[in-house]
Amino acid sequence: MHRLRSLIPSANYLFCFEAAARRRSFTAAAQELNVSQPAVSKTIRLLEEATGLRLFRRDHTRLELTAEGLRLYKETQEAFDHLHMVISALQKKHSNDVVRVSFSSSFVQLWLLPRLKDFKARHPDVSLRIEESSRDDQDLIEEDIDLSARLGNGKWPGIHSWHFATEEVLPVCSPEYLNEYGPIKGPADLLQHTLLNFEERHRTRLAWREWLDRHSVPVARLRQDFVFTDALGSIEAAVRGQGIALGWKHLVNGHLQAGRLVAPLDEIYQSGQSVHLIMPAERPSKPGAELFRDWLIEQQAAIVVGSQ
Repeated sequence: MHRLRSLIPSANYLFCFEAAARRRSFTAAAQELNVSQPAVSKTIRLLEEATGLRLFRRDHTRLELTAEGLRLYKETQEAFDHLHMVISALQKKHSNDVVRVSFSSSFVQLWLLPRLKDFKARHPDVSLRIEESSRDDQDLIEEDIDLSARLGNGKWPGIHSWHFATEEVLPVCSPEYLNEYGPIKGPADLLQHTLLNFEERHRTRLAWREWLDRHSVPVARLRQDFVFTDALGSIEAAVRGQGIALGWKHLVNGHLQAGRLVAPLDEIYQSGQSVHLIMPAERPSKPGAELFRDWLIEQQAAIVVGSQ
């Protein structure tokens, strides 16, 4: 038991006293506290009896504080203000653990969701608001995003960035597709197969024409039997045996490890760019966002080590 309890049996005595001293009226204090005026008067009397102090001078026109009452009022108000500040700061810190993140649908579905349970087990107090975005050029401040990912060299104005994964792009298909249509001996043989294309409206990514060109396979006209508006659609079509898709290694690694996809060729294109985790530099980062960032980097590093 705190020693203050031996002097004041109830903290409610102080709340009642503070209101009465501030309002200089038992009636006004009663209205503020939503109790009766006699209840306030009784509480003040009990406080004076418990402390042995005379706190108010009462006359017919106005309630006045004694010197002792004024001293106790100032100290009580300062203590209440300090407690209010501390509790508000703690509540603000807790609210800062609601972290808004934004990634591509491919990243959310293929990389994040299979691992998300681990993050929650480690950091149960951090709440994530996960947005699937179709753009690379989000304004993190304007859209109130705490953490996102961006492909490039890691240097953007007003952005803090951390390397996450090197861009490596390779053809992928299902084992069933490869068994049905036979082995692929080289990049040029891909032209004889169903290539799953995608065109994302607000995001520029390597497409089949560029990938083939970088492997010395010039293409005058590329068949486009299937064109998806999101890379995720082309990868899921490949899993279902409907053709060959371009897969970003860090995204399709789970499918490759599970055997749902295979790489029909050894060729992998490395662009020299990387996926970076990004946070706005113009405002302090939330503790929960830093925890999530570190966890993402740790998980990806473990994947790289495991695949070596």
